[in-house]
Amino acid sequence: MSSSDTRYAEQIVATVSQPIVVLTGDLEVEMVNEAFCRAFAVTAEETEKRRLYDLGNGQWNIPELRRLLQEVLSEQEAVHDYRVAHDFEQLGERIMLLNARRMHRPERGDRIVLAINDITESERQRDEIEGRREFGEKLIDSVREGLLILDWDLCVRSANQPFYEQFDVTPEETEGRKIYELGNGQWNIPDLREVLERILPEEWSFDDYEVEHDFEGLGRRTMMLNGRRLDHLDLIILAIRDVTERRKHERRQQVFMAELQHRVKNILNNVRALANQTRRRNDTLDGFFDAFMSRVAALGRAQDLLLKSPEDEVELAKIVRVELEAVGAERGVSYTADGPFLCLSPHNAQALAMAVHELATNAGKYGALKSGGRVAVTWRVERNGGNVHFHWRETGVEIDELTPIRGFGAEIIKRSVPHMLDGTSEFTLHSDGAECRIVFPLPKDD
Repeated sequence: MSSSDTRYAEQIVATVSQPIVVLTGDLEVEMVNEAFCRAFAVTAEETEKRRLYDLGNGQWNIPELRRLLQEVLSEQEAVHDYRVAHDFEQLGERIMLLNARRMHRPERGDRIVLAINDITESERQRDEIEGRREFGEKLIDSVREGLLILDWDLCVRSANQPFYEQFDVTPEETEGRKIYELGNGQWNIPDLREVLERILPEEWSFDDYEVEHDFEGLGRRTMMLNGRRLDHLDLIILAIRDVTERRKHERRQQVFMAELQHRVKNILNNVRALANQTRRRNDTLDGFFDAFMSRVAALGRAQDLLLKSPEDEVELAKIVRVELEAVGAERGVSYTADGPFLCLSPHNAQALAMAVHELATNAGKYGALKSGGRVAVTWRVERNGGNVHFHWRETGVEIDELTPIRGFGAEIIKRSVPHMLDGTSEFTLHSDGAECRIVFPLPKDD
């Protein structure tokens, strides 16, 4: 190569913005370009005529670089994108891609041209991007709501694991398909189209948009949708929260509160009626107080039975047992109770409990339970869930020992109880004891 050719090559090397080092066969630096000096904060004088490994107080004595120059280049003419990472004293860690080529010059000795591509920043940016992507993926998978990532055409780019589990689908059945085509078209929901095609293009986001739909295999689901438009990525994030059970719970709570209000109102009406009836039948304050408190206690016992019942209903047999044993009756000795298993609604349970309370109280004060007689209680239900027939019969007591109508709470049994039960009642005094028959229909939900 002539001197003019050499100068021409040197000018090219000097012009190139990539750091370049030209080495002799003994790995002595013949020349470096300006880009090398700027990149590694040295001057040409500090490098030329020195062995490469001695540069920067030995900082270029890098094992990977030695291998490239001593082993790789001894076997081949050129090497491309040989990755080397090294921590330089003043520059910090640098990541470089090295391209090396051996140039044969028989008359002047071989030369090695070493081009250095510093990819430290690009690697850092790539790691940061990959880290952010990994963070985003893990964040999406950690969210318990179902998430869909859609492109502008509403095709599914990806979804998180909760979505797949929630709607029992796989990534293969989901990704790359339009959202309306998912699940054999089950996601072609008018409300969903409304929010994705009308609201989202006009607004940057939407929150708590509620959608109800019947999904095959899943039943009717209530979903809360939240969406965000990512304009710089041409993507849409759709968050889907299944609130089916919460809505069911809320509806149950509403029904419960309505029932509670209705029940409290009924109880207050019953208390008011008891107070009026008791007042009309008692001439003294003490008499009124004793009778009234006894009847209120009966209401309380009926409420206790309701509270203890998981189905919010009360067995008729329990009402009979509680009221009779409250006045000291002993089952099998002073009373018997026989009838099919039958649960009453709260309203019917309260009404019948008042009737049984009046009968048991008077039997204990004036009737069979006072004189050593017996009480037989039976009930039956007509076929096909018709009327309930309740029968109370006392025996073993002389009629002369009975205090008539007033003492037996006849007003409650004859008028109030039939009205509350929407039925009929019949109260009779026999020569050997009292008898009461009450007939009432079962509500349809019973």
